[in-house]
Amino acid sequence: MNSKFDLKWSDLVSPTMTPDEYLKIYGDKIKRVYESYEPKSDTLNDIKNLLKNKKEKLKIIALGADWCPDCSRNVPRMIKIVKFLNTEEVGLQILYGIMVNALHKPGETIWHKNRSPPEAIDPKFDLKAIPSFYFFNDAGEYLGIIVENPEYSSTLEEDILKILKRSI
Repeated sequence: MNSKFDLKWSDLVSPTMTPDEYLKIYGDKIKRVYESYEPKSDTLNDIKNLLKNKKEKLKIIALGADWCPDCSRNVPRMIKIVKFLNTEEVGLQILYGIMVNALHKPGETIWHKNRSPPEAIDPKFDLKAIPSFYFFNDAGEYLGIIVENPEYSSTLEEDILKILKRSI
């Protein structure tokens, strides 16, 4: 495993939401984004085939907050990708509640230590911006991350495929 983190799925300690719970809670706020996003079907098929051929499963955790505009755009898109994949080989959990510490000093974590989940300030997560999507294999080993938005001129599903191709 080649990663800059010694991060495991088991390092998650906070309660998470399923995609359906997220849609129930935030559905009105993100409805337009969720409904309008059309993942690239050829890329989704490549993801499914790669996981199937490697006999691997993918676990995703999204860290974010309801006040964050990028979260309101990209978390619903990730949910749609996972739903369109429609396979037991891919699972998504969502951890919301990240809060900014407006009084942080240079070099300190920007996340509020008492009002955010512990993952926000855990050095293993190295949370720089939200949303952050962390990817793990079935054994709970870290595979990669998408921070805030997909790479320039890319989509979330294309970035997922890149992570999988170099990690499994």
